[in-house]
Amino acid sequence: MTLSYPLFTMPIVGIYLIIMAFMFGAIFASFITCTAWRVVRGEDWKLGHSHCDTCGHELSTADLFPVISYIALKGKCRYCGSKVPPRDLIFEIILGLVFAGTLALHGAIDAIVIASLALEVLLLGLSLADWDSGVIPDGFLAAILVVWILTVGFMPDMQTYAIEGLIAAACVGLVMAVVTAVIGKAKNAKMSYGPTKLAMCLMLFLHIKGACIAVGIAVVLGIIFVLVCKSKKRKIALAPAISIGVVAAMILKDVLGLFVR
Repeated sequence: MTLSYPLFTMPIVGIYLIIMAFMFGAIFASFITCTAWRVVRGEDWKLGHSHCDTCGHELSTADLFPVISYIALKGKCRYCGSKVPPRDLIFEIILGLVFAGTLALHGAIDAIVIASLALEVLLLGLSLADWDSGVIPDGFLAAILVVWILTVGFMPDMQTYAIEGLIAAACVGLVMAVVTAVIGKAKNAKMSYGPTKLAMCLMLFLHIKGACIAVGIAVVLGIIFVLVCKSKKRKIALAPAISIGVVAAMILKDVLGLFVR
């Protein structure tokens, strides 16, 4: 079963939905950055209220409006006056733009775009968690699988979509697992298979051509991230590179029409 709402049958409605997409992207970015922060620090992400990292004061609703609150408060805590790092603001704007771009380029609201938006939120969260801790939380991987299970039945040509996604996941997973094992043996060190599991989960949403593009971009960015992490003497984080590669491949399918199923 395929459900689809064309975006630009009524241009005014399409523009309105794109603006709403930006707003929802910023809102979800605010939520997922906070979630990633709590997960990394071992806090319960489901409970508790947001608070200032410096003074610990619980933030009110007026302090939590994405983008607007940061600008209104001039990047400072309302209660202690300490400077608030702009990281969350930056990612709120980025995810808002990514949401708006995803919807505008796809041109319709359907299972593909819904899956893409959900993935973009989860990828931001796990990328931040990996960058901060060097670990890709399994909870984010489980959430990605849930998104696939909930949306696969509504995809155009569901059978082809599912089969090609499983093949891509198996092929990429096998190659990455072998490479990880070889590097671990060469360095005589225990290697994390987190990036391999992440790539396998994400390949479910792409077919073979899309997977090739995603892996190619991820490899180039991965080298850059490795060099940056080593220069800063911190744990290597590959989730951001893999995430950017997958999001880029999903956008390219609409820009270039390469991977339309």
